[in-house]
Amino acid sequence: MARPPGADDEYAELQKSASDDDVRHQCSFRQKELEGMQDKLKDLEKEMTKLNDDDTPLTRNIRTLENRLDKAMIKYNEAQSIRKTYEQIVKRLKEERIGFDNQLAAIERTLKAKEKDLEELVLMSHDAQHAKEVAKAE
Repeated sequence: MARPPGADDEYAELQKSASDDDVRHQCSFRQKELEGMQDKLKDLEKEMTKLNDDDTPLTRNIRTLENRLDKAMIKYNEAQSIRKTYEQIVKRLKEERIGFDNQLAAIERTLKAKEKDLEELVLMSHDAQHAKEVAKAE
């Protein structure tokens, strides 16, 4: 169907106007969306400053608990170190205990031998004393 003269210009003008309206509408929609996001950002920043405030009871409580945890960890590590030291001592004592029986038996044998030597020396001393007296008497 043929269009009257100038209709194409009007049609083009209407399309351009509709396109401009769409762009304006999108622009205004995006502007409102941006304003909403900026409001959310401001709210989040306010909330963040509240959380970052070091004088709130919650942050003081958190710091106190963190300090207590650090102290407990230090005590735990010291206790572990002491436990390892004692375990090494017990291990060493168990190893030494095995050899002590043999050492004790050897020391007892040496003691008996020395006691026997002492008895012999005492008898020899008595005999020597007696021989000295006999020699003096003659």
